[in-house]
Order: sequence, then C-alpha cells, then structure tokens
Amino acid sequence: MRALRLASAVATAAVLLGAATACGGDTKSGDAKGSDTKTAEAKPADAKPTETKAADPLAAALAGDPKAALAASAAVMQKAGNGKVTLIPADPTDTAGTGDADWKDPAKASVDLASDIEGKKLRIRVLGADAYLGGGDDVAPALGGKHWVKVPADTTGASFQAVGQMTNPVVLLTVAAQSGKLSKVGEETVDGVKTTHLRAEQDTAALVAGMSGLPAEQRKAVQKTLEEDGKNLTIDFWLNGSQELVQYKEYGDTNGEKQAVTIKYSNLGKAAAIAAPPAGDLGSEADLLKLLG
Repeated sequence: MRALRLASAVATAAVLLGAATACGGDTKSGDAKGSDTKTAEAKPADAKPTETKAADPLAAALAGDPKAALAASAAVMQKAGNGKVTLIPADPTDTAGTGDADWKDPAKASVDLASDIEGKKLRIRVLGADAYLGGGDDVAPALGGKHWVKVPADTTGASFQAVGQMTNPVVLLTVAAQSGKLSKVGEETVDGVKTTHLRAEQDTAALVAGMSGLPAEQRKAVQKTLEEDGKNLTIDFWLNGSQELVQYKEYGDTNGEKQAVTIKYSNLGKAAAIAAPPAGDLGSEADLLKLLG
C-alpha cells in the first residue's frame, strides 16, 4: 500500500477493499471555500476573533507559550465536542472531503464525510472501529436498493480508524502540548480570521500512543498506517483569539509537505449527530465491488 495521506485514506481504503473483495488481496480535490470558523457560542461566521486582555492567561499563552496555548485549545475543543471538517490535500489528484466530526467520546471518534471517490459521489461514515461506505439514491442500484454497506474491519479497518482519530482535534492538540517539539511560526490570517500559527514536531508513535480511545491492537494498526507517511510528523496549528483550532496541517518526513493534508474546523458544537446507518439499509459486503466499479 502506498504512503497514506489523511485526506486520501478513505479512497485508498475503498480501493484496497474492492481489490480484496474481488481476489482476496491494493480522486478529486474538493473546494475549501466557505469554511469560516464559528465558536461553540454560535457566533456568526464572519465574526471577528474575541479580543482578550493582556492579563488573560490564555491570551498570554497564545502570545508566548506554545505548550500552554495548545493545551488551552485542547480544552476549548473538548468543550465544543464536534464541528464541521473540511479535508484538503496538497495534491489535487488526492481525495478531499467535507462533513461532520464528533470527538466528545474518545472511544468512539466519529466522522461523516462526503467525497468523490473514483469519480463517484460517496459518503464515508466512521464510528470508532466501525466504518460504512454509501450515499444517496444513486448508489442504491449497486447495493440491491440499499444505501450503505459496512466495511469489513479485518480488511481496511486501520485506514478508516486513522481518519476518525486524525479528525479528533483534542488528541492532536493534547499530544503536541505534552510531547511535541514546539515553536511559534507567527501571526497569520486564515479565511479572514486572525490566528496564531504554532508548529509541533513529534514521533508518530507518540501521537498514536495518545489515542487512548483505541484498544492496543488497533493503535498498533493505526500506527503502521500513519507511519507510511513517516515516523516523524510535523503538525502546524492555527488558533484564533478564542483558542479554537481553526485548521491544522500534517505531514510526515517520508514525502514531506508535498503530501500534506490540511483540515479546517468550523461550526464548533453545532455539527449534526452521527449515527450508524439503519441495519435495514445495509447492503451486502459482496456489493462493494459494484459500488466502486
């Protein structure tokens, strides 16, 4: 399996799954517009970042202490619990996606993404270790009238779990604060919002060790998947004046920034609930090839 970038993990997993189903054995960029960040208090999308006084310890953290700033942001994002996510690959031929993510329960990090895979409009839904592939009425003919199919956990589970875990901002911020080599890049504007740009360099193993919601055997599988990008990661964070994570960019030392993935966050605390598709709307795993073919 080729090096896994987060934004193309789902497409890679789906293609691998189709091959495995067929013989027992191994994409288009989305538009990143319209991703202005909202706070958990439902500020309008064009709201300016909250101005904080110099005496505010969180403002001081953003000003001079990357570790404190990342830890403060982790607390803010944990309180929000969910949000809209937009995945943007550096390589426009890789798969992008938009949707909702929920990270309130670390044992069941969830994401529901709409994406183009192999020229088809599909949805990917991950709830902890469970993953589903499906879509609207246009996929029903391939699935015997159903709209979803469950992805076999023993085939591409780690790839899908990686997507769920890597859209969990609390894990990324917390681990970076605790074990990353941190630096402040500067003040930058992202989608019209003033932000503080921080950088963390750390071992992939340290990041995966912080994914406490995954059982040990699943963390091992996710680590192997993520290490295809490199055993050392660079993660850039952009925090607004309310200590919310506006976006982050991640890449490994194997292929570098040319295969980076950027994830933007918005609508914090107001994302739609993510639930498993109804059992009665699940097609057969044998129909996966029809769905992807």
